[in-house]
Amino acid sequence: MSENTLKVAIAQMEVVTGQPSKNFATIASFVERAKSNGADIVAFPELCVGGRFLGNHWHDADFVSWVASFDEQILALSDGIGIVYGTCEPLETGGLEYPSPEADAYFSTARFCCNGEWINPHEDDCDCDGECDGECDCDGDCHCGGSPVYPFALNGIDADIAICLGDLTGPDDEASSFMMEFAEDFGEDCDVVFDLCASPYNVHKRLPLVASDREDEDDDNGIVPIIRVNCVGMQNMDKSVLSFDGGSGAFNAEGRKVVACRDDFQEDLVLVSIDLENGNVSPLLVSDFPGYEDIDEKTLDGIVWALRRFDAQVFPFHPKWVIGLSGGLDSSVTAALMHLAFGGSERIVGYNLATRYNSDVTKMNAYDLAQALGIRLVNGSIERVVEATDAVVSSYGYPEGATAGLVQENIQARLRGHMLSTFAAIEGGVIMNNGNKVEASLGYATLYGDAIGAIAPIGDITKVRLFRLARLVNKRLGKVVVPENLIPIETEEGYLWETMPSAELKDAQKDPMKWFYHDWLVENLLDSPEFGVEDLMQAYLDDKLQSTPVAKWVKFYGLDNPDMFIEDLEWVLKQIGNSVFKRIQMPPTIVLVRDTYGFDFRENQVVWEHTRRYEDLKEQILSK
Repeated sequence: MSENTLKVAIAQMEVVTGQPSKNFATIASFVERAKSNGADIVAFPELCVGGRFLGNHWHDADFVSWVASFDEQILALSDGIGIVYGTCEPLETGGLEYPSPEADAYFSTARFCCNGEWINPHEDDCDCDGECDGECDCDGDCHCGGSPVYPFALNGIDADIAICLGDLTGPDDEASSFMMEFAEDFGEDCDVVFDLCASPYNVHKRLPLVASDREDEDDDNGIVPIIRVNCVGMQNMDKSVLSFDGGSGAFNAEGRKVVACRDDFQEDLVLVSIDLENGNVSPLLVSDFPGYEDIDEKTLDGIVWALRRFDAQVFPFHPKWVIGLSGGLDSSVTAALMHLAFGGSERIVGYNLATRYNSDVTKMNAYDLAQALGIRLVNGSIERVVEATDAVVSSYGYPEGATAGLVQENIQARLRGHMLSTFAAIEGGVIMNNGNKVEASLGYATLYGDAIGAIAPIGDITKVRLFRLARLVNKRLGKVVVPENLIPIETEEGYLWETMPSAELKDAQKDPMKWFYHDWLVENLLDSPEFGVEDLMQAYLDDKLQSTPVAKWVKFYGLDNPDMFIEDLEWVLKQIGNSVFKRIQMPPTIVLVRDTYGFDFRENQVVWEHTRRYEDLKEQILSK
C-alpha cells in the first residue's frame, strides 16, 4: 500500500442499551478484527458505548460518568490503530438547580485515539467561537463551533479527518444535501468525513442502491469521501421498540455509496481503501450479503430481529410467550413472527378462547396454524365466564339485558384478556399483543381485552401490509402457515375474501373498516406529517385522487359520492380522536414508520375544532 492510502474498517456493531460493559467487549472484538485485517482506522457508531435511547438515564450523572469511564479502556485498545467512536460526555450543570431543562447530564460526542493517545482537533487561529466578525485571522472561514478536523498520522500516513454525529443519508442511500454540504465545507481542510449515527429502521427508508463498480472520477470541487457508520440491534424508549438495520458504508466524492455493509439488522465489518490524493474509495473486505430487493422482506426481518432482541434483553429468563389464537389474520401472522423470532415453538403457547359466536372456520384455522408451526394450542370456551359475569351484574341490581349489545361484546373481549393474563401467570409467561395499526387508529380494540400484552409486533402495520407479510411468511417457511382463506384476492373492481376479518363477538359480525381505503388513509394522515386532512379534501375536490392507487377503492366503497365521502371521513376522524386514551394504554410497539403513535406522532386528549379551510372544503365537496 502507498503512503497515500488510508485503510478504514467500518465496525457495524450491535449496541445494547444501558450495557456499556457488553458494548465495550464488542468494541474490543471489532478492534482486534480490524487490526488483523491491516486497518489504519476502525470507526464505530454514534453513542455505541451506552446506547442512544436511554430515557431519563441521560439525566443520571453517575450512569453517564460510568459510560464515559470506558474511554480509558478504549484508549488502551488503540495500540497500532486509530479508533473513532461515538459516546457521551458529562455536561457541567453550572450550578443549576436540578432538575432543569438546562441540566442534562450528558451530550453526544465523538472520540478519536491512536497509539494510546487522544487525537485532538486542529486549533483555530482565532477566538471568534464560530461567530466570526471578519476582523480575526480566519477571514470569515473558520470552523469554530462546527465539527472539528482531527490530524491523523500512522505508518507514514498523514490525514485530516472530520467527524459528524448524526444520520446524513438521503433517499436511495445517497448522501443527503446536508451531508454533501458538510463534506464540501470541510473538503479543503480534511481528507475524509466520518458520519457516526444511530439510525433506526423504518419502511420509508428506501432500499440502498447496489454498490457501484465504476471508478471514482477525480474530484476538483473539494468534496471528500464519507464513511457512514450505523449500529444494529434493538433499543426502546417509552412505548417505542426500534430495530437498527445497519446499512453502513463508504460514499465517494459524488455522494454515492460505493461500498456497503449489510442492511439486514446484523453486525458486519467492512474494510475500504481511500486514496488520499484523489479521494477514490475501493473495497478491500466486504460482506457477501446481496441486499434486499423487496421492502416487505426487510420489514419482516426488522420485526423478527426486534422481537428476538427485545425477548433477549427485556426477558433474559426466557419466559413462555402466551398468545390468543382466534384463527384470524392478525393472530396468525403474529404467531408466525414469534416462531421465526424465537427459533422454535417450545416457548409459545396459544389459546383459542371461543364463545358461541366463533365459527368452525376460524377454529380450524387456529388448529391448522398450530400444527404447521408445531406450537401448543389449548382449546376451550369462555362462555361460562361470560354467563357468570352476567349473573354478577344482575346481583348488583341491574335488570336482565343490561349487558346486551356492545356491552356484551366488550365483556367477551375483556374476559379473553383476563383469561390470557391468568394463563400467563400460571405458565410464568408474558402475553403477545395481536393488534394492527388500523385497529389502533380507529379504536377497534377493547382495553384490558385485546389491547393487552408486553409488545405489539404488528402494531405499526396496516392490514394491507399484513396481507403481503402473510404471503411472505408462508413463502419463507415453505408451507401454508397463515391460512389462505384469510388473505383476500385483489381484483380490478375490488377484492374477493373467503373469510372476512371479524372480532366474532356477535352473530355475522364483520369489521367496520373499509380495507385498502382506510389503510391508505391511516398511512397518509398519520405517517406523512406533510399530508393533512385538508390536503385530502382538496385532492378529492380537484379529482386528483383519480390518478392515485386509492381511486379504485374510493369507487369500490361508493365514496365517489360526496355525501358518503364526508360521512366516512368524519367517522374516521372521530374514531381517531376518541381513541387516544386507548392508544396511550396499549403495549409497546415495534416502530416501522416515521410517525408511530407515541414516538414521532405525539397525541393530545383534546377535542380539536375543524379549521376554516376544512369547513370551506367540506361545503364545496357536498355541493359537487
